[in-house]
Amino acid sequence: MVMKYLSLAAFAILLTTATCRASEQSNLFRDVYACPERGSSSVCVYGTIPKGKQVTVIAKGWKSSALPKEKFSNANEDIQNGIRTSTRLRVAASPPKDATMIAILADTSMVNELPFEEVQDGALVGRIGRHIQNTKELNLDPDIRLLKTRLLRLSPTILLSETFLSPPNDVPDLEKQLSSGCSYCENVPILVGQKLMDLFKDVRSTKVNVEHTCGGIEFAFALSGRTYVLSHAFSCESDSFSATLIHDVSQDKPKLVFRLAGGF
Repeated sequence: MVMKYLSLAAFAILLTTATCRASEQSNLFRDVYACPERGSSSVCVYGTIPKGKQVTVIAKGWKSSALPKEKFSNANEDIQNGIRTSTRLRVAASPPKDATMIAILADTSMVNELPFEEVQDGALVGRIGRHIQNTKELNLDPDIRLLKTRLLRLSPTILLSETFLSPPNDVPDLEKQLSSGCSYCENVPILVGQKLMDLFKDVRSTKVNVEHTCGGIEFAFALSGRTYVLSHAFSCESDSFSATLIHDVSQDKPKLVFRLAGGF
């Protein structure tokens, strides 16, 4: 009996530690949006930056140190989950136009983008396709088309995939469909392992009725010995929702450590 209580106590400590660790990681990030009206060398973040914190802003193929400047009232607080304040950051280099960015509360030398290598594996692509078609949570039509699956190697132990889907009566030209920004497609980004883990599971399980979830994996980066993947999800048919997601993929099971969703 004593051992049972000790085991339960140990489990509770581990659960609390894991929760605190996830919270600590979440506090590292701020969602970034363009605010050119505040100056050509400016970007803005939802929320505030603790005094004295160093900040790095990163996008695909680009990163810059950033200096927190003034705080201001967020006029879109009803969309951004009640975040009432934004902060302007002055960046050392202008970001790419329309890039998906994230601010990280760390020195620029500690943040490094990780490249993806696209690989080929027909058997694995087939396994992923069967999994997607048989997963009830995706709520797909029986005659949905799997347009294309990309396999993205991040490291010797980390492999991700993106599968683009389309209704059967949609545009037949594959390249036109994919280059249209997802149009009426669905996209299923997955962390590949013994178990296939849908990186959009969190936003697909919301109470909002979204017919198609688009977006996908934007980029990956390393910080303090951990590997993170940033993805962006949104509704194809309307502006009913969008979400920035960061997963820690350092372990077999991806851990959602940051989510900012708007439009719910």
